[in-house]
Amino acid sequence: MAANPCGCEDSNTKQASLAGISPDQVDQIAQCPVTVHETVCIDADVTITPSVQVGDVRSFCVGNPFIGSCTGTPSPTRTCTFTVGQRICVQIPLTFSATASAVERSIICGTPITGPCVGTAGCTFTRGFFLNHPDFTNELIGDAGGSIILGIDQQGFSFTVTPQNASTVLSGNTPLQPGLPPIYENLYAQLLTADLNVQNGATCDFATTIIAAANTFLATSPPDQVVASNLVNELTLFNEGFAPDCPGHCSEG
Repeated sequence: MAANPCGCEDSNTKQASLAGISPDQVDQIAQCPVTVHETVCIDADVTITPSVQVGDVRSFCVGNPFIGSCTGTPSPTRTCTFTVGQRICVQIPLTFSATASAVERSIICGTPITGPCVGTAGCTFTRGFFLNHPDFTNELIGDAGGSIILGIDQQGFSFTVTPQNASTVLSGNTPLQPGLPPIYENLYAQLLTADLNVQNGATCDFATTIIAAANTFLATSPPDQVVASNLVNELTLFNEGFAPDCPGHCSEG
């Protein structure tokens, strides 16, 4: 008798003999176990619960004191109530597994990208962060209209950044026009970083002023290593969160 290919010859032989089947017929009726698997897709319902915390409340005098009562209809509740709305982006880390406690449903999602929520950071990222998070960077460029001009239009040494060349600029490898010293590579990189930070919601008067100065310099000035270096220092100060009265540095974890 041929060997059972499933490795279950002894049990089948015993069952065959009990059923009155000869050992020569065992191979014809032998059954072997098999392992199967199925790949499944898991949905989860995520609930976002609103939460509002009131910070330190401060009162300020408006105008000078006056004699008499306030004009208008007094509030019957002796309080003033109004509604304040704020759009927020909620970042929700999820770990899926077959044993997760979740309600099986469907969800229609947008396109996931790496990096934080766009437009709500309120703090600055360095050029290295934008370089290492290209999806996040390209979404900001898309929100800016698909390109960011470093300079003014095509004037002078202006350079147009798109999702296709953003990493080249951020890595300090912008193709330079003849006559430009290497410091301009850093100028383009830091200026783009500042533009991305402002596009993401981190702005201040210092940033507005230094970005405008850098754009004008690139568009209208002859090559000047000293001025370019000073602009790089000021832009870096903002991008790293140290500029006066400007947003601080984001956690880049």
